[in-house]
Amino acid sequence: MRANLLSFLLAFVVSISTSFAQERTISGRVVDEDGGGLPGVNVILKGTTTGTTTDIDGNYKLNVPGDAGTLVFSFIGLSPQEIAIGARSSIDVTMSSDVKQLSEVVVTAIGIEREKKALGYAVSDVSGDALKQRAEP
Repeated sequence: MRANLLSFLLAFVVSISTSFAQERTISGRVVDEDGGGLPGVNVILKGTTTGTTTDIDGNYKLNVPGDAGTLVFSFIGLSPQEIAIGARSSIDVTMSSDVKQLSEVVVTAIGIEREKKALGYAVSDVSGDALKQRAEP
């Protein structure tokens, strides 16, 4: 009798703990100031490595724990936004351009960013005018 009661209590505690740890899906759309969808926006659950990126139309879906707190939306050239999830299952975001100017960044062949003067080898600059002077097909 006592073993049955103990096993029942254990099963009850396990079922309660799994109900609190259930995930839910948050979805939505990320647009720019003109209302166009933004592809490639990072959507990350703050304080974790759980995240996703938006598709070509700016839509995203992300599975988060039931007690999740805040989503962080970020994209190069746009101001990052933090939005509390609360009880919502759909969160649409409008991102605005960031007025800060980007400093010069050098990306090496393996993707490591360094300042130009910190590199021990030659660096080539390609200007926008050089890209415009291409042969038409």
